[in-house]
Amino acid sequence: MLTEICTLSRIINLVKEKGEITQQILAKEFNISQQSVSRKLKELEDANLIIRIETKDGEIIRLTEKGENLLLNCLNEISSAITFQHEIRIKGKVTSGLGEGKLFLSLPYYENSFKKFLGFTPYPGTLNIVIYDRISFENRLLLDTSRYINIPEYRDENRVLGAVKAYPARINDLEPAAIVIPLRTTHPKSVIEIISPYYLREKLSLKDGDEVVIEALI
Repeated sequence: MLTEICTLSRIINLVKEKGEITQQILAKEFNISQQSVSRKLKELEDANLIIRIETKDGEIIRLTEKGENLLLNCLNEISSAITFQHEIRIKGKVTSGLGEGKLFLSLPYYENSFKKFLGFTPYPGTLNIVIYDRISFENRLLLDTSRYINIPEYRDENRVLGAVKAYPARINDLEPAAIVIPLRTTHPKSVIEIISPYYLREKLSLKDGDEVVIEALI
């Protein structure tokens, strides 16, 4: 089946590029004989994956509904596999913080930066999550080597606002959200902070000790 999918997609892309196509062109593209091309086209036609329309200059090849569905299903499978590869799942329990997140997000520089880089204005406060199982902790460590959105350091005459790593995420299937890791943090790696345009405790009916699942979309 994989061979048919690859063959179909390459043939249709060639037809898209050239309009009409000859078996000679296909033979050159696939590096096989014209006899093999003829046999493969007949197999695809017999399987009701393509329609062949002969012209004086070659053939016009179109996908049947079955052929189109085959490629679409393949595309969905590939997309799902790639998405899975780029998700890091972390389970943890809600815990109370010291209010640092509220102070942090009340600063115009951070508020404007998150809106610019993440596409949303965060609720003024973070949701703190403590990680308690090994797999989730290992996934948290993976974040340190994964792609992230950099909120750069900002300096003015009076102070320095440290850089922040931000990872777009969802929490309990709710989006948008992000994991934020200040580069100058005092939190251990077993604690992560989540921001969102929502007051997450209210939006998700959370209290201390409730379990949540965070998926970092990297």
